[in-house]
Amino acid sequence: MKLIKAVRGTKDIYGEEAVKYTYISKMAQEVFENYGYTYIKTPIFEETDLFKRGIGEGTDVVEKEMYTFKDRGERSITLRPENTASVVRSYLENGIYGKEDVTRYYYNGSMFRYERPQAGRQREFNQIGVEVLGESSPILDAEVIAMSYTLLEKLGISDLEVHINSVGTTASRTQYREKLLNFLNPIKEELCEDCQMRMEKNPLRVLDCKVEKCKELTKEAPSIIDSLTEEERAHYEDVKKYLDIFGIKYVEDPKLVRGLDYYSSTVYEIVTNKLGAQGTVLGGGRYDNLLKQLGDKDIPAVGFAAGVERMMMLLEEYPSNSPDVYVAWLGDEAKDFGIKITKVLRDAGVKTFVDFNSKGMKSHMKKADKLGVKYCIIAGEDEINKGTVVLKDFANRTQEELSFEKAMEIIKESR
Repeated sequence: MKLIKAVRGTKDIYGEEAVKYTYISKMAQEVFENYGYTYIKTPIFEETDLFKRGIGEGTDVVEKEMYTFKDRGERSITLRPENTASVVRSYLENGIYGKEDVTRYYYNGSMFRYERPQAGRQREFNQIGVEVLGESSPILDAEVIAMSYTLLEKLGISDLEVHINSVGTTASRTQYREKLLNFLNPIKEELCEDCQMRMEKNPLRVLDCKVEKCKELTKEAPSIIDSLTEEERAHYEDVKKYLDIFGIKYVEDPKLVRGLDYYSSTVYEIVTNKLGAQGTVLGGGRYDNLLKQLGDKDIPAVGFAAGVERMMMLLEEYPSNSPDVYVAWLGDEAKDFGIKITKVLRDAGVKTFVDFNSKGMKSHMKKADKLGVKYCIIAGEDEINKGTVVLKDFANRTQEELSFEKAMEIIKESR
């Protein structure tokens, strides 16, 4: 019988990779809740129009990468390629905007894009992120950037660089579009086929092209900063000022536009040279027009998203998931006692492992050593008769016979 394998572009997360994934998820929750964010969970699929209207029909995501299908009711359904549009839909549908001045959400879940699978980039991938709805202050832009940088720092991820830019509002982008097209038209035939199509729909997306030749050709393109209004420029300057106050070093990148059409004003990415050409760890920015596009509500918003798999690749140190204690019993008389002390240990919050199949002391010790436990509690018929256990310390390679209560004290003190 043919073995059924995981679909190309999907990946099982288990073993050490699962330890990394859990560690990142827990650290993200800790950081986000420390900043006053609450968790939101949205459906894994939505009506296709949500992403067409939200992300932009001319984007690569909508044109090439979405998993879209008709359900049995002939409705067009799409597996979410990102979560911002879904969070905004939930915020509008549930009337949250009328109940809270500012709403801060964080999320963690699977997204889907039909891309070429490679290291750190799968067709099903996990994202963590935040969305803040109802506040336009540049302080919040800077705080979101600082918070995302803090998360990476707490995870021990180094060699990071914060890139920032402002893409202004629709009016200033329209003005910039003309300048950019004047620059691009003479070199149109030299650009890749995708960029030639982007010139027709959204020329700014040419600046986001990852093809080396296109990057080289657009090196001298005009900067969008020069097309910003005084108000937009002041907002951008304030973002930089508050980043300085938060102690975040940054690089101004006039080519940074991000790959989704809903961004306005501040955009940013945190990049590293440890991931090769695809060096972006996370990115985000302000999207003040998205709520108007999806629900005719003039509500400002800002956020970011990070790929968990990429963060896992950069994670060098993380807590061990090894049990604290291995319980080994020898003989049938010691079995019931072993089960009882295992329950006591677990009830006290001590991570405890038991192998019901191991035969003999050698087998138990081999398993305990492989698991990397700190201690092994051994109970045999002799120990049962004396009311004691043997506590083996794997770190110091010592062991002593003592009461179970005393063994518990030693284990708790070492945690």
